[in-house]
Amino acid sequence: MDKEINVLSKSELKVLTLICNGYTSETIGLKLGITKSTVQTHRRNMLRKTGFKNTQQLVGWAVREGFLK
Repeated sequence: MDKEINVLSKSELKVLTLICNGYTSETIGLKLGITKSTVQTHRRNMLRKTGFKNTQQLVGWAVREGFLK
């Protein structure tokens, strides 16, 4: 896909890393010191920015592009 990881903010990248590692929105919020609602907002924004329809597509893209190392 022609999507660039740099379209995501630093906060979104932190959230994406934790999503890719299997954490729930609630746990991500606790780890980052933000609310579950903020995590969900980051998730929605990442989907909007990348054009993916769901988190599974977003995670698959991050893995394929070597985001997780």
